[in-house]
Amino acid sequence: MTVALATTFWMNTRYGFDIFSAAHWEYLSGLQADRANIKPEFYVSLIIALCIGLIGLYTIVRPRFRKIPMPTESANAPVSAPDQPAPAPQTYNNYANVGGGMRPRSPSSVQSSAMHQPRPQTMPSLRQQQFTPPTQRVNMPTQSTPGPRENPLANEIKATLESAEFIMKPCKRIGKLNNPVVALGYNQVLWIVTSNDSYENMIDAFQTLSTVFEDTLGDSANDITLRGCIISPTTSSNHEMISPFNDIGQFKQFMNGNKNTKPDNFDKELFDAISTYVSTVANYIGKE
Repeated sequence: MTVALATTFWMNTRYGFDIFSAAHWEYLSGLQADRANIKPEFYVSLIIALCIGLIGLYTIVRPRFRKIPMPTESANAPVSAPDQPAPAPQTYNNYANVGGGMRPRSPSSVQSSAMHQPRPQTMPSLRQQQFTPPTQRVNMPTQSTPGPRENPLANEIKATLESAEFIMKPCKRIGKLNNPVVALGYNQVLWIVTSNDSYENMIDAFQTLSTVFEDTLGDSANDITLRGCIISPTTSSNHEMISPFNDIGQFKQFMNGNKNTKPDNFDKELFDAISTYVSTVANYIGKE
């Protein structure tokens, strides 16, 4: 802005030319078209102002890098040799060549130490010092944590859904559900079945799948409906999309009355695309 104002003042005062006036520029273009004699200083003034403006803009917007000193102690410090074990007390040097592989410093010191230190008293303490720590590390007690809930009726559930002609989608885990049975129907309903589990874990599986569907399909995620079945649920709830069953017999009876049948407007190409997509999602979620 300073350069523009200074250029305007100079051109108005020196040449009577307003750089912000379209009429003046039109008049100048007419003079140039007629090959009129124009002072070279006029063009020199414009070029100098333009160069000053560009240099000023570059000075303002050019990147500036702060030179922050970084600690280089770990990188430039000399590599030190690994810590050596502290030398054993002098009382062990007399018998180190018997039990520990150490050598006496001189025959005279060995003879002098042997006269004042009996061998049976030093050898047990030396062996205990060398071998007791590994024994303690090996016998350290470990605490076991309970694993996730399994689906003990997975094979029977899978056989029931296959007999109802549903398309099975293997999946090792969905959220907090371990080893659920996943099946797809022709009406784009995705069934998630487990046993001896809670409603909370099933709802968590719904949320996990819904998040993936919305992130990858967008508005088309509403075309896939989620339904859940829990055999012998561990908690109680009345979720409208989750059906509880007391035993596997009730579940088989329910599936016999709700077999997978093709609707009247069944689109095979669309269903194949959805089936492939669900297989990919199940494989992806199961590996997380």
